[in-house]
Amino acid sequence: MDGRFDGARVSRRSWGMSSSPLPDVHAPADLERVWRLLIEPLGFDSRQIFAIMLDRDGRVHPSIVNVTDCPAAPDGQMLVSLARSLRGVLDEADPDGSLALLWARPTHAGTRTSDIQWVRAITAVVQAHSLGEWPIHTADDSVLRVMSPDDLAA
Repeated sequence: MDGRFDGARVSRRSWGMSSSPLPDVHAPADLERVWRLLIEPLGFDSRQIFAIMLDRDGRVHPSIVNVTDCPAAPDGQMLVSLARSLRGVLDEADPDGSLALLWARPTHAGTRTSDIQWVRAITAVVQAHSLGEWPIHTADDSVLRVMSPDDLAA
């Protein structure tokens, strides 16, 4: 899955099973713990999307997809292409599994309007491609948080 999507760079990293296992994900708090283990310390060079696969039992698949150099505004075609690719990877690994995604960007500015736009767009393609029901997380250089329905309704 390495390559480019409409100007964004896509890479997939795997970690060995010998590294300490990540906790299973059964609740949003579990997912936040996994994200912290995977991406802390916080600090990003560009706008990016991270995706992890969870099997039907909540075990985290030992790889992470990272899309870097995302544009300032959501790119619907890029997200649809990414969702289709992720759907194919998920179907091969565990068709009954799900994906969890995180939107990240540089700076310490707190939640921006553009973050909400990106999370809304990511949520729409996740739902359209049946990739899972996990809440989308966001991160900047100082804070990792879940985007609540209230955040997205604003």
